[in-house]
Amino acid sequence: MKFKFSFLLLFIPFWTLAQNASKEELKYIPKNLEEAVNQLMIIHHDSTKQKILEMSESEFLASAHFGLGMWMRNNWGLWKGKELADHFNSIGIFHADDMSGLILTSYYRELKGEDWKIDEEVAVYQKFWEESNEHFYKLENDPQYRQKMADPLDSIQATALEQKKNDWTQGKKVNGYVDHRCGFLKDFVIRTKIEATIIEWQEDKLLLQITKYFDPDKKKRVVRCYDVIDNRILIERHELFYLLKD
Repeated sequence: MKFKFSFLLLFIPFWTLAQNASKEELKYIPKNLEEAVNQLMIIHHDSTKQKILEMSESEFLASAHFGLGMWMRNNWGLWKGKELADHFNSIGIFHADDMSGLILTSYYRELKGEDWKIDEEVAVYQKFWEESNEHFYKLENDPQYRQKMADPLDSIQATALEQKKNDWTQGKKVNGYVDHRCGFLKDFVIRTKIEATIIEWQEDKLLLQITKYFDPDKKKRVVRCYDVIDNRILIERHELFYLLKD
């Protein structure tokens, strides 16, 4: 049932308006966080509130972000710097997604009878942006930090390459694609398919013995572009190849 509730929340508030809400109440644009929470209390039917209460806070926030959250961002001027956005700016919240997130969190906690903990929530959003801005600044200006961020990815790539070397051993057959344009035409990528037998790995490159050109007319171009001698070709883009079954 939780999945059903989460799905239905995508359509909040359009299908769940309180029966006693007036047109004026439905059109009212809140001026601050307290009014925003109160407005949601007014426009939502009791049955909707009950469904929300059956969800965890994280489930509600995740399911409501693109439904109810988007509706608030578009209709309450959170993107356009209206009065409600100005209120959030005054407490240190500047992104519309963060504004709607704070409203949704406070609304959920109000339904639960819990403290909104506004200062703590604001601090979380501010810390996120501080760390995010610092991260991108360091990526651009600090070579050591940039290398530190790249190291985990390099480690993953190295592990994947070692696994591939263990699987792609001498004598096995592969099919794949090679470029047949080079020199000043190298940026105009056109590829042709070849079949080959693995000779050996040379660090991260794959030395192959070509056994078949699927389009023989492209052979001369491939030979020229890859300096092919005795049908031996050294491949850098071996991700364009796949191992043939024995």
